[in-house]
Amino acid sequence: MDNIVKKVTFPAITLAMFLVISFGIISIGHILSNKALLYLDYKSYGLDYIDFFNASERIINGESPYNSATNRYVTTPIPAIVNIVFVPLGFDNARILFYFLIPISLAIGYMLVTSLFDFTETDQKIVLITGLITLLFGYPFYFLVQRENIDGWVLFFLCLGLYWLTKPKKELISGLFFSLAIMFKIYPILIVLPILLNRKWRLLFWIGLWLALWGAISLFWISDFQTTLSMRSQSLFRFDENGSIVATISLITLLINALGVPVTASAITYSPIIAALLFGTLLSFMIVADYKLSKIEQLDISSYIMYLPFMIALPQLVYHYSLIICLILIPTVCYLWKINENKKQRLFIFLISIGVGLTQWQAIATYNLTDNLLSHAIPGLGLLLIIISATIYKNYNLFLKQSQIKN
Repeated sequence: MDNIVKKVTFPAITLAMFLVISFGIISIGHILSNKALLYLDYKSYGLDYIDFFNASERIINGESPYNSATNRYVTTPIPAIVNIVFVPLGFDNARILFYFLIPISLAIGYMLVTSLFDFTETDQKIVLITGLITLLFGYPFYFLVQRENIDGWVLFFLCLGLYWLTKPKKELISGLFFSLAIMFKIYPILIVLPILLNRKWRLLFWIGLWLALWGAISLFWISDFQTTLSMRSQSLFRFDENGSIVATISLITLLINALGVPVTASAITYSPIIAALLFGTLLSFMIVADYKLSKIEQLDISSYIMYLPFMIALPQLVYHYSLIICLILIPTVCYLWKINENKKQRLFIFLISIGVGLTQWQAIATYNLTDNLLSHAIPGLGLLLIIISATIYKNYNLFLKQSQIKN
């Protein structure tokens, strides 16, 4: 067992086994309970892509992409503009093409990130295979392809940005893909933090320039976007299918109350404030640790990737398919497992791995089996575990580096 634990690929193998076994246990539970085996709340396939397609059609017709009674198109205008190339195919053909592009973009993005780390050929293959197994047995993947949202493209653009970031004098290309990720979903703007801490001024310049260009292209509809986003963010909060810190804290509060510990209703009312304070505290500790570490040594690519879970933690509504972003952490934790042999460091790395596994948990299948709303909190708990463990890891790593300098 000790030899297995020492292997570079131990976190990835453990994660894949965890999801495969849990998938099997949940399936057996459904058979024994004689309940229908549902891994998704089945809605129309391509429910989200309909909105992107209709928004593209409206732009072609000279209208605002937000001129819809349902106001379901809530991203910036850029995705609708990009999607115009699919409109001549007709909705049915475009939807099928978009459907198959999702797993392709996820697989290519994951392979790109894996290639960034110094693995042996064998280890790289194992990390790739176990990562794809995690993808195929994870609930966010099924949710994403069912809804046909653009989070797969966001992951793809982030991975391309990270890939070109490691190449000399490729800031223009890296900035392009980071800017596209930001314009597609906004939350990737947080990638600017490690870039700033690493003093990548040329890259920051190109990100800013590309964003200015996309902003100029979509200037006519920015006010419509702001209005629609504000209306949707205030009316769509939900506990199910939501992996945000706000929803997770609220569900934890309900669990504590169910266990017999009286909790006032105001605890749920103030959960957005509690979540914001927790998020801000953790992110601040992360930034300070990286700032101090950057004074000691150049931050590597894993430092950038550690900020990705923070991107999807703050909004009050984070659909579980957005947790697909956490897959990028799999090669990262394997790399950190390789370069750190300190037991406490490895403990925090392993906790991040557990968090990744929980984010991919089959929440809907568990809910259909148990009829317990708290099943929906499992992916959010995983996300919370990731950002807490990552923050502790960074600060403990800083402590060790500072101790080495003093000695």
